Amino acid sequence: MQAMTRRTFLEVSAGALGASAFGARVPAQAVEPARIYAVFFDIAPSRDDTNLEPITNDDIIRRLQAECGGVEFAVRDLTKDLQLESVLNEAKDLKNSNYDGVIVCGWPRDYELLRTGLPTINVAVVNDFQNIPYPVFKQNHVVDASLDPWRFSENPEISERMFRDLADKIKLIRALKRMRKEHILTVTDSEYVNVMYGDMLKNPPADYNERILDAINGAFGTRVTKISSKEVTGDPEIRSLWYGQSREAEDIAHRWIGNARKMINTIESEVVRSAKLYLALKIIMKKYEATAMAFHIRTLIPNPRPEDMVFPALATSEFQLDNKVVKCQSHLNIVLSEMLLQYAYGRPSMLGDFSVDTYNNTSVVQHCEGPWNPWGDKRRVPYILTDHRERRVRARSMPGVGAASWILYPPGETVTMWQISVLTGEALLHTGPTVPMLTGDKRYKDHFYEIM
Repeated sequence: MQAMTRRTFLEVSAGALGASAFGARVPAQAVEPARIYAVFFDIAPSRDDTNLEPITNDDIIRRLQAECGGVEFAVRDLTKDLQLESVLNEAKDLKNSNYDGVIVCGWPRDYELLRTGLPTINVAVVNDFQNIPYPVFKQNHVVDASLDPWRFSENPEISERMFRDLADKIKLIRALKRMRKEHILTVTDSEYVNVMYGDMLKNPPADYNERILDAINGAFGTRVTKISSKEVTGDPEIRSLWYGQSREAEDIAHRWIGNARKMINTIESEVVRSAKLYLALKIIMKKYEATAMAFHIRTLIPNPRPEDMVFPALATSEFQLDNKVVKCQSHLNIVLSEMLLQYAYGRPSMLGDFSVDTYNNTSVVQHCEGPWNPWGDKRRVPYILTDHRERRVRARSMPGVGAASWILYPPGETVTMWQISVLTGEALLHTGPTVPMLTGDKRYKDHFYEIM
């Protein structure tokens, strides 16, 4: 486990455990802008030491403003007619003044600028005195960044990477602003709000729910509401949807089928049922005024027969096309991880069961769901519609086999698996390139992929 600090967090940013998040950048959704207090100190070298002209602070802010939509900068430039004392007086009350973050560019002459309690970025300038107090970073929500306004770097791509890294961290502050307005609906019949596969034998404390909800509120300010599956199966609108004919569900299912490379081992009626589940999730989210959802739903009716089971794989992929985080299995840590990256960078993620094959030098992430738009833009990856592995009808192409998509991600794309732990304040990180599945330098035989 690694602490959620420093450059690694941004450079490998992608998605939750088993995530698929490729490198596109898309605009943030329209939400209340994040307000960032930006302080610029004077930087070396002195004007009488060189004829070089640095990029001005005004130009840096203009470019950051263009890159980071949904952010408002309040600039305090100490190279102009402004005293540090007045900045420090303002900094004492930034939280109450509804600021969401702080940027300190140059080494801070007074460390109180790093102790405002807000997410803070301390930007070191290449060849400036870097008297930066790294030991105080962790307890004060501070991360570092760098800039090269004098263009000292021989390779201009290095200077550009510095700027991109700073912009990405600002986008995280913007995402944290949005997280405080979010409402997660978790649907599970467990006594716990958070599904804990792998932890059930560790005897969670009696106040586990209170602990994790307090941790979520403290880290993100995100509200969580828990309901059981009875609130879903007992909803009259959902019951009517399941038993009746839905033109909307049929249209969605036909689009899914039409966009698929092919359909094997399942049937059209199962795809329509998956579309009905998608619409049911929308109904229940609207009912509870939720903006995100973590759920463990395998039926829309009470006491289902094996052939009445329904699976959410296609629904989660459809929500991702609309930039919404609606994930299976009620893992709150994972849904929070996906929300953070989705809102910061517009990159959808994939929930996954993770295993490591050291002999083939691969990490294997498998699940019934994943994004069809892994870059977060209009590009799509091919997929094959198939049945669901958890089906109770142990046959093929029959009612009850469910529907899922076998997604054919391209090789050579950098993917990061990551998951935050709100109770420990840490993040699990692991990254690598995708390997060919069906062609080229395959690691496994075809039947391996067919049963995944």
